Amino acid sequence: MGQRVNIQYSVELDELEDEVNRLYKNAILQLENTGTIYGTDTKVSLELSGAQTIDHLRQKLAKIDIMLGDIQNIIQGYVRFKTQPDQPVVPDPPSEAKEFEMEQIEDKIAKFKEMFDAQSNQELEKEN
Repeated sequence: MGQRVNIQYSVELDELEDEVNRLYKNAILQLENTGTIYGTDTKVSLELSGAQTIDHLRQKLAKIDIMLGDIQNIIQGYVRFKTQPDQPVVPDPPSEAKEFEMEQIEDKIAKFKEMFDAQSNQELEKEN
């Protein structure tokens, strides 16, 4: 079986059922196609070709199982979404890094004010 990657995309909530049905139909078509390829022959050779046939069939079924698992995960996520009460959005508390960064900025502002005040005082003294 080839490498798999996870992808993520969004659909409108009212289009979710259509998208799930599209994925399900594709899985069923793959399953039907597998049945067509292998037919109703209930015999398999005890040779290398028999082992290859079984391996190929198992790989096709594994792909279909993955497709159905994806669909199941989507449905379970939707059910969780519909059954969980609405929760207010609470902003994340500031992290230590953000707090440290804010402290550094505040320190720089304080130093700037001190320098500005000192410069202003010097200018006043020069004028007097």
